Amino acid sequence: MSGPIRWFVDNPIAANLLMIFLLIGGVLALPALDKQFFPDFELNMVSVTMPYRGAGPSEVEEQICVRIEEAVHDLSGVKEIRSTARQGLGTVIIEAETGYDMQRLTAEVKTRVDAVTSFPVDAERPIVTELAHRHHMAVVTVAGELGERSLKELAERLRDDLSAQPHVSVVELRSPRPYEVSIEVSEYTLRRYGLKFADVVSAIRGSSLNLPAGTIKAADGDIQLQTRGQAYERQDFEQIPLLSTRDGTRIRLGDVATIQDGFEDVDVRTRFNDKPSHNMHVYVTADPNALETSDTVIAWAERTRANLPPGVELAVWRDTSVPFNERMNTLVRNGMGGLVLVFLVLMLFLRPMLAVWVCSGIGVAFMGTFFVLQYTGVSLNMMSLFAFLLILGIVVDDAIIVAESIYSRQVLGEMGARGAVTGAQMVVKPVMFAVISTMIFFAPMMFLPGDMASAAAPIPVVVILALLFSLIECFCILPAHLAHMRPPKPARFAWLQALENFRQRFGTAMTRFARDVFRPFMAYCLSRNLLVIALFMVALMLSLALYGGGWVRSSFFPAIPSDHVEAVITLPEGGPFSHTRQVLLQVEGAALQAKEEFNLDPRYLGLGPVVGNIDSMAQENEVRVMMETRSGVVDTRELSSRWRELIGDPGEVESFDLDYTINDRGKPINLVLASSSLAELRAVSAELRQLLAAYPGVYNITDSLQSPREEMVLGLRPAAENLSVNLADLARQVREAFYGAEAQRIPRTREDVRVMVRYPEQERVSPDNLRDMRVRTPAGDEVPFDTVAEVTYQPGYLTIDRLDRKRTLEVSAEVAAGTSVPRAVVEDIVARHYPDWQQRFPGLSLRLDGELQEETEFTEALFAFMGLAMLLIYALMAVAFRSYGQPLLVLTAVPFGIMGAIFGHMILDWEISMLSLMGVIACAGVVVNDNLVLIDRINQLRAGGHALVESLLQGGEDRFRPIILTSLTTFVGLLPIMSETSMQAQFLIPMVISLAFGVLFATGVTLLLVPCLYLLGAQVSAHILHRRQSLPDAIDGV
Repeated sequence: MSGPIRWFVDNPIAANLLMIFLLIGGVLALPALDKQFFPDFELNMVSVTMPYRGAGPSEVEEQICVRIEEAVHDLSGVKEIRSTARQGLGTVIIEAETGYDMQRLTAEVKTRVDAVTSFPVDAERPIVTELAHRHHMAVVTVAGELGERSLKELAERLRDDLSAQPHVSVVELRSPRPYEVSIEVSEYTLRRYGLKFADVVSAIRGSSLNLPAGTIKAADGDIQLQTRGQAYERQDFEQIPLLSTRDGTRIRLGDVATIQDGFEDVDVRTRFNDKPSHNMHVYVTADPNALETSDTVIAWAERTRANLPPGVELAVWRDTSVPFNERMNTLVRNGMGGLVLVFLVLMLFLRPMLAVWVCSGIGVAFMGTFFVLQYTGVSLNMMSLFAFLLILGIVVDDAIIVAESIYSRQVLGEMGARGAVTGAQMVVKPVMFAVISTMIFFAPMMFLPGDMASAAAPIPVVVILALLFSLIECFCILPAHLAHMRPPKPARFAWLQALENFRQRFGTAMTRFARDVFRPFMAYCLSRNLLVIALFMVALMLSLALYGGGWVRSSFFPAIPSDHVEAVITLPEGGPFSHTRQVLLQVEGAALQAKEEFNLDPRYLGLGPVVGNIDSMAQENEVRVMMETRSGVVDTRELSSRWRELIGDPGEVESFDLDYTINDRGKPINLVLASSSLAELRAVSAELRQLLAAYPGVYNITDSLQSPREEMVLGLRPAAENLSVNLADLARQVREAFYGAEAQRIPRTREDVRVMVRYPEQERVSPDNLRDMRVRTPAGDEVPFDTVAEVTYQPGYLTIDRLDRKRTLEVSAEVAAGTSVPRAVVEDIVARHYPDWQQRFPGLSLRLDGELQEETEFTEALFAFMGLAMLLIYALMAVAFRSYGQPLLVLTAVPFGIMGAIFGHMILDWEISMLSLMGVIACAGVVVNDNLVLIDRINQLRAGGHALVESLLQGGEDRFRPIILTSLTTFVGLLPIMSETSMQAQFLIPMVISLAFGVLFATGVTLLLVPCLYLLGAQVSAHILHRRQSLPDAIDGV
């Protein structure tokens, strides 16, 4: 490395040009970077959906889900298969192994599914899609009292217009009901005219169609032949001929049926600020730029509002550019504050120009990182910008060591290029290995499992690039600048002279402190090195005991506050929709009251409304209500708690979730039972719920097996065989009457509209209507339903979940803070009861899911990668130091960095989360640097002929200032974000605490424990060597 250093020192123009190139490259790269609020991550999933309209969950499970599972389960790359069977729809999700080619798996799944020939005839074609992450940018809502059809047509027109705008990829219109033409024929009419539903369907299909009939080869050219009879509107269907009587009267469809051109019979209600509404979700599929998309959507909305009908509202909300800007401003503000603090610390110990050149290295490293970042696929988001803030005090460490070494040579009289080259060369090895070791420790963060770990993947990319460019800057650019730095001149102003005198006194005081205070204290510690080592070990054990004993709060998933609060309530299956609407009104009313309270709160006076739009939807048995808040101002945790109080008791519900976070953390206890027998699942679930309730603090225990509702199961009576009626005939006729027979689909502008033939609604509302039905026999006779069919009642479920080809049941529970530990509860139950369940139910399996599963996978991967990183660093340093023992001294900083992280969380009363553990990884990469610098200096002194203890004392004194400086700059660079009170940065603080306090505590380890361990190692080696030397003497004396 001495060659490049000397070359750049001798060619300062090259150094300046390199610096200018990196600075300009970084500035030009900034506009090209993708800008998004939160980083995206790979889903690695393939979805297969297959509608089977009118079928119950059991039929969908048996005839759709099971057949798809059997077709794809043995494909390469399949990690897990999850299936859900619900009314009229089967969904199978195939999760792929990490790193498997998703295009290949999608193609293979489609080939296997298309090859299945045993799907029901009435089922629609399966849809196979790869689930790709799309960047959600905003929600545009149109609301007004226009009527359902007019509002839907307006929303569709707006959707098409918005999707054509630049920087917008996809606009989804989710809430409206699909169109449907319903042709209703009563049982009385069918009997009166001797009709069957099949006759009506056949008449529609025979008359309502457009069909090409070929061409006529005329002399003057071809003439196209067409039949154009497709019915599109209600009046067209009414004119379709159905039959002719003996007297020549023609009976048309409108004479015997009621035709409604309306919407599917789906229970749904959507409101926005108490008006009927439809939501349009704006997505960008590639190269997201939250700022440009937001500007486009807002400008489009402003232009469009002028042309809307009176009373119609068009609102743009959940705009990701708002939290993006606010969180970016927060991070940049804290970054600038950290930079100023780092500069002030350096100014206290180094001359001003030296501090300026050292701090300029931060800008060079960051701009170089921006320049390369555009080619790595990492966007400018909350996590990548946080990474820049995180390493603000780290990238300057190597520059501090190099600058301090050069400055020390210049103070000793080696001025100019010679002092710069000599000073830089003296610290090449420790600085190189320090940076490489930090990179090695950060690298595993790119491979940790889990969605949150994937979201944090930009952090190691940014850190590694910044460290690489800081290494280039400190060896290629910094020595050239320091070599040609002019001697300090006396200040012309009195206040500047006073500042310089203060700085010199401070710097001198530190040197004097290292010589007169630290060195004697270190000598005292070395004389009692065993006691010092024991005290440090006791402190380490104490910190681990505090964490293991639950004295430090912990939660694996960090709560990342969102800019909205959402309530989701699931009611018992099969209940009346009127009850769902009643619960919706209760939740909406509580939301309006909470909105009024917070907007009138004195804390937010002068800020305008802090709680904005309220969006609500009720669909079948589910209620969803969302409150929008002003990003970064309102504590969404507090708002959700108050909203829950105002809602009160919603009555009997299957589940009730109030979420105020970006990431769905789920419940801390989540266990999945799998078995082929539903009875086994119900039995074990009952026992498991009873066991969980016995633990203190465990509450809100639920399972995914909803309360069963009654199902009417049809069967045949003996008389059916005499009349030649089989079960297929019966099922088809009942399906046509109560669900409907699909006659055709009408192509309209934006969607295909189904034409359904069925009983009128008043003949489909009671079980008694089934007994009024007439069943048609193959001979053409009509017999009462009860003559050929019988009905039995059985419990049924509207949703059936499956995992890896078995039925599953999910049991989940909340745990109150400060009571039971979720993992301990689960481990105790599994150890004490799972063996007994396996004996009683041989086909039963139990597995963790949700937070506990991800925590297990993450922790295992974390320890594995950290162990691998430490092993790699040990090997590199063993070769460099030519010693087996000294690399262990370097790595002693890692466990004591963990000790600092634990004490830091306890002192500041923060809970340890997944990001805290990632902060420990970052800390491990930083704390070894000071150990490297100190041990390298001690080795230099010993190689120069100094005695062991003298080398330890002198090495500690020589490296006291750079070690303190590097630790201080890392710590003070993180102080602003650590003291940040805004909601945007709260979830990041645990990672900062781990790094800041780990470095702070590890500094004491470097300055005191490492010399004591070094001395102990030398004493043990001398003792072993003495025994080996005395052994031949003892043999000679025998």
